[in-house]
Parts: sequence; C-alpha cells; structure tokens
Amino acid sequence: MGAKISCFAYGQTGSGKTHTMKGDMNKGIPGLYYLGAKEIFYFIEQPQFKHLHVTVSFYEIYCGRLHDLLNNRAELKIREDKKQNINVIGLE
Repeated sequence: MGAKISCFAYGQTGSGKTHTMKGDMNKGIPGLYYLGAKEIFYFIEQPQFKHLHVTVSFYEIYCGRLHDLLNNRAELKIREDKKQNINVIGLE
C-alpha cells in the first residue's frame, strides 16, 4: 500500500507562492513545507506507523520546462501511461 501526495503552488509572479511554501522562519512564520514535514514526521514516529517509509521530491514547472530541484535542476520529462497516470521521468 502506498500514497502519493502533491502540493502545487501556482500563480502570477509576485503573488506570494514562495512565501506560502517556504515561509519566513526568521520571523517565526512557517511555510507549507515546514508544516507538512512536521506532521509527516510526527506521525511516522508513532509506534503504529513505524513501518512507513517517506520519500520526497521537489520539481518546478516554469516556462513549459520541468526541473528536478533536488538534482541540480536536471531537466525532466513528463509522460502519461496507458492508465492515464502522469509520470515524471527521471525525478529523484
């Protein structure tokens, strides 16, 4: 059994996407990255969830190009399989 979770930040330049996702920890304002990670790691530390394994990837779609943000901005390809699932090829 597994699950995939996605969080999209979409909007016009200057609309606050980066602030919403990263927050400003210097001002004590957590972003969605921090809040999500805090919840996930809280739960996997509970005895009933010790069997779970967590992996994370970050990618960016900008000007029609897809980049792996945790792999030196390597360019990626996106494909749809016969079951109409979307797959990001090469994402680490």
